[in-house]
Amino acid sequence: MAHPVSRWFGNLRIGVKISLALLVAVLGGVSVAVGGMIGLREANENAVEIYEENLRPTASLARLQGAFDDQLLALALAEVSDAGSRTAQYRQAALDAGALVVKGLREYADAGLEPAQRTAVDELNQALSAFTRVRDDRLLPAAVANDGAAFDEAYTSDAEPLIARINKAFDTLSSFEGSTAAHAAEQSGDIYRMSRAVMLGSLAAGCVIAGLLGWLTVRRITGPLGEVNDTLARVADGDLTGTVPVRSGDEVGRMAGSLNRASGSMRSTVQALGTASQSLAAAEQLSTTSTQIAGSAEKVSGQAIAVSAAAEQIRRNVDTVSAGSEEMGASIREIAQNANQAAEVAAEAVTRARSTNDTVTKLGESSAEIGNVVKLITAIAEQTNLLALNATIEAARAGEMGKGFAVVASEVKDLAQETAKATEDISGRVTAIQADAGTAITAIGEIADVIARISDYQTTIAAAVEEQTATTGEMNRGVTEAASGVGDIAGGIDTLATAAAVTTESVADSRRAAAELARMSGELQALVGTFRV
Repeated sequence: MAHPVSRWFGNLRIGVKISLALLVAVLGGVSVAVGGMIGLREANENAVEIYEENLRPTASLARLQGAFDDQLLALALAEVSDAGSRTAQYRQAALDAGALVVKGLREYADAGLEPAQRTAVDELNQALSAFTRVRDDRLLPAAVANDGAAFDEAYTSDAEPLIARINKAFDTLSSFEGSTAAHAAEQSGDIYRMSRAVMLGSLAAGCVIAGLLGWLTVRRITGPLGEVNDTLARVADGDLTGTVPVRSGDEVGRMAGSLNRASGSMRSTVQALGTASQSLAAAEQLSTTSTQIAGSAEKVSGQAIAVSAAAEQIRRNVDTVSAGSEEMGASIREIAQNANQAAEVAAEAVTRARSTNDTVTKLGESSAEIGNVVKLITAIAEQTNLLALNATIEAARAGEMGKGFAVVASEVKDLAQETAKATEDISGRVTAIQADAGTAITAIGEIADVIARISDYQTTIAAAVEEQTATTGEMNRGVTEAASGVGDIAGGIDTLATAAAVTTESVADSRRAAAELARMSGELQALVGTFRV
């Protein structure tokens, strides 16, 4: 696990890292400058202290000692001078020099003295005071009097010991000031060496820290950048499996995270494209299925056309039955007319009533059988309607249309045949009725004189004929409705055939689209194959 400081430094932005290294370098330079300034200030203060406390006092002592020497010189000149004015001048110079020494020594003492200095100054004051008395009491009077022997004797016996004491005191003070100055100079050297060490140490520390920060910054930047570059090279070569470790939160770390997210998105996209290409590969199966559907649709279309033709034939047959029914109605009306004619001559057919009654009875039986046939035709019409309904239901189905239509067409054909047979039966019965009617006409001719007796039977026959007429009308309506239903069936089958043709065209379009999808699938699979995910 990374050190917290290293992790904190790694999360800094690159600009902050570089700025931090520069800041450390600047702080190192500032510390060197500050250390140098502090050292210079201390050196300056030490130099001022040496000047104020050592050089100036030393210079003052040198001037005092020089003034004392001038005093001695003026005394000597005053002693050897012959001219009175010159002697007075030297005497005054000696007095002035002596006063200057006293004044200067007082100022020196007022500046503050160490105990050793105080002792030497006291000694010097005592010696100067004694020398001043010797000067004033003996040396100057001897010089003014031009008494060399007295001057020499006073100088040798009294002045020289005092001069030795004064010079010794001056030497003591000068030595003290010299040692103090040497100590201050040594302190100044120490300050210089310490300042130099501080400056060099600060400079070295700044350089080391700045170098470490720079090295760490470069390492924190170039290392992750190299990893990012390697991953980008792999992505460029089609390898999307690589990821970059995110070790920091700076720009490089965020760039690595962005690269990882981009690579992941590309990887997901390529995987999705691969899945899509595999899904598109199913388009080949769709093409095969479309071909099968097209074949089935063509078969359905052909069968629908055949069934439509059969339905049209059935419709024509039903129309024929309807026409036969109309003819049968006309025949029944003709029978009614003949019955009325027979009624007119019934008055003369009384003797043949029983025979006519039997004939009419047979006619009633034949009419009853005609009614049965009509019922059969009505049942056939109803069955035809049901079959038409079944055909409509079968037409609504999109699957096994051909087989259903074949069955329905067969049943409708059978019913049509039964209808034809029933019609033939009706025709036979009608023929029988006609034969019986001929017999009745003959009998009626024979019994024309007794027709009045059978007038009641004539009324009954007329009513029966009316019933037969009504029944025939109902039969005609049923046959007409059957013909209409068969027409509707034919129209529905035509619509189905049209829909089958449209389906065939749509399936052809689907087959072409499936072929295009298969081509695109191949291209996508080839493209996805260039990547590693």
